[in-house]
Amino acid sequence: MIGTAAVAAVLLAVVLVPQLLSRDARLQVLRAHVGEVARLAASTIDGDLHRRLIEDHSPGATAPDEAALREARAALLRLHRSLPEANYVYTMGVLDGIPFFVLDTAQDDAFAAQRGLKPSRYGEVFSIRPQYASNWLGEIAAGRTYVNEFFQRDDYGYFLSGHAPIRDSRGAVAGFAGVDFDLHYYVAEEARFRNIEIASIVLTLLLSLLLGFGYARYRLAQQNQMRMHYESAMRDSLTGLLNRRGALSAIEAGWSDASVHSHAALLVDIDNFKAINDTHGHATGDQVVCNLAAALGECLRPGDITARLGGDEFLVFARDCDREGAEKVARQLLDAVRQTAGPMGFRVSIGISVVTAAQGSFDLLYRQADTALYRAKAAGRDGYAFHAT
Repeated sequence: MIGTAAVAAVLLAVVLVPQLLSRDARLQVLRAHVGEVARLAASTIDGDLHRRLIEDHSPGATAPDEAALREARAALLRLHRSLPEANYVYTMGVLDGIPFFVLDTAQDDAFAAQRGLKPSRYGEVFSIRPQYASNWLGEIAAGRTYVNEFFQRDDYGYFLSGHAPIRDSRGAVAGFAGVDFDLHYYVAEEARFRNIEIASIVLTLLLSLLLGFGYARYRLAQQNQMRMHYESAMRDSLTGLLNRRGALSAIEAGWSDASVHSHAALLVDIDNFKAINDTHGHATGDQVVCNLAAALGECLRPGDITARLGGDEFLVFARDCDREGAEKVARQLLDAVRQTAGPMGFRVSIGISVVTAAQGSFDLLYRQADTALYRAKAAGRDGYAFHAT
């Protein structure tokens, strides 16, 4: 799961970051388009006429009649009819720093009904909401086109607005033209890309799951391989018992337990093993080794460690075991061997040593058990002997 999550995070970043950047790029393209339409709208207006319309709104002036306004907005209306993507197209003037509407294509009743528009009246003051405050009037007065950074809300809905200065015959700014593109237009444009984004995310997650599954399988196989190597390094291939390395590692882990009074080691050696191999062959010798391993498994207590140290030598490490307990294990092992010896009639000799953890290391325990094993063999084999204390 961690691997899948990591892969998913990387792939989603690879997929989504370009899409987010392209979404922003598309918005910038739309802003550029809005600005271009605003400049186009401004170019259709007679600047000198528009200046007079602005001046007609000044105190004491006579407002233009409907016929004059209809004539002034005719060119603007023709442009708007050719721009289905533009929602509102209008012009504004500024007196005493206050912007107001001059021309609005929605003032044409038939066109407003056709597009479902709400007209702004001549002279109607435009007030921008405080959260959208900016130096937009200063930009326009300086002769620059101004386009909002993003969609803004007003009484007519959410709009991306662009404004371009209208110039009179002297080249002076005589008001400005504005265009509004509502949010629905942007949403409709983005809908074309949404399915691509959703499909990309779904495919990315599926790919992440696939790669995560593959990674998990690889890790599992790798761990199994490592476990197999570890097992092969720690266990005897013939009997499945611990080998010398595995036994030393296991014994070391439990040697220094303060709650344990004493440990016992039993070294087990097959009597006359060379003669068995020479007489019956190595396959029979291997079978004898396996029979002894099986007999050891029947005699041990829970937690005892059994190992094949090599050839015909076996070790039993009995943790938390005293002399009496070690002797009991030895007797049980001798009985088990006698019962499972088969036609070869093999026997074993056992050397036993018992020490406390404070008396020394496992090396001391092993050497004492080895000495005891020689005593058991010298006493006639098929028996056990303790290390002399």
